[in-house]
Amino acid sequence: MKILFITQLTEKNTIPINNTVSDSLLLGLKEIYPMDVVDFPGAWYMDKNEVKKRNYEYKKNFWGNGFTYYDIVSDYQKIDRNNILNKINNNYFDFIIFGAIRWSKKFLNEAISSTSKLIFIDGDDDTIIDTKVLKYGIYFKRELINNHYKNVFPVNCCVPKEKIIKKVNDKPTKLLAPLIPYRHKTYIYDNEKDYYKMWQNSIFGFTYSPNGWWETVRYYEMMMNGCIPLIQNLEKCPKNTLTKLPKKKLVNIFNKYSWILNQNFPTKIYKRTFLSPKKFILYFQNIFKKKYNAQSFILDFPEINEIREELLEYTKNNITTKHIANEVINTSNNFFSSSDQK
Repeated sequence: MKILFITQLTEKNTIPINNTVSDSLLLGLKEIYPMDVVDFPGAWYMDKNEVKKRNYEYKKNFWGNGFTYYDIVSDYQKIDRNNILNKINNNYFDFIIFGAIRWSKKFLNEAISSTSKLIFIDGDDDTIIDTKVLKYGIYFKRELINNHYKNVFPVNCCVPKEKIIKKVNDKPTKLLAPLIPYRHKTYIYDNEKDYYKMWQNSIFGFTYSPNGWWETVRYYEMMMNGCIPLIQNLEKCPKNTLTKLPKKKLVNIFNKYSWILNQNFPTKIYKRTFLSPKKFILYFQNIFKKKYNAQSFILDFPEINEIREELLEYTKNNITTKHIANEVINTSNNFFSSSDQK
């Protein structure tokens, strides 16, 4: 299996440089086909040695401070990226994957003229589909809401298996994680170890769909560290979005345990968009009820650590970079074998 992976890098790249869906898929492909994936232009920013050599700062230049994906591979200098155009023209590659099709269409015309199978990845946080390329291959969309095309499929964020903890911390110190989405004063974590430890020490993490899109790596970073995501309004998530997230289970968890949010003054955890009189009423009503911390909650609800373990195992078995990369390749093989595509 020979794969050319067209990265989002161009001469006009802006900050941030990374693309989570594209980068996590590239990691998964390298796990499955370590000798057969050529990234072009080379994703140097995923090789920590190259980042260090170029004095490139993660915090200033990466979404997510460069956590989770960007200290795993060290193969940038080992990959043969010579004569890419000739190889495309000579049909050298089985698949040509455009990792961020709306960021870069490098070699698209040449790829269309080849016999390689074309895969288009669209990890942007909107519902737009680049219909101009649909007739040339298979298309994977992150925020897939209304799908009217036979060759468009959902794709999810995912996490490297080596970053997933082996067992949950059964003695967490926080009932609710201190990091609150879009409360930027809670974004205090400058290194991955402390960031993960925060989730590991928390039973629940609160999060929501912020600006009309649903997908975020935060859900998976919580679960891979043994923290339960309380995702507001998840029951409204479209069928073809977040397809790998255990949505039904998480909706049930939210319905059963989200009352713990009422221990917090609403303006401390909700964006203005989500504030309502009801939330303030619930908070003031809760003042006269028992106040829980992590350990007292576990004593009264001992099933919670089992739920955390279940979500951790689900993450290991369903939402890893390798798993998602396998699904993209298998879905593509099935599509091309059952269609009239070239």
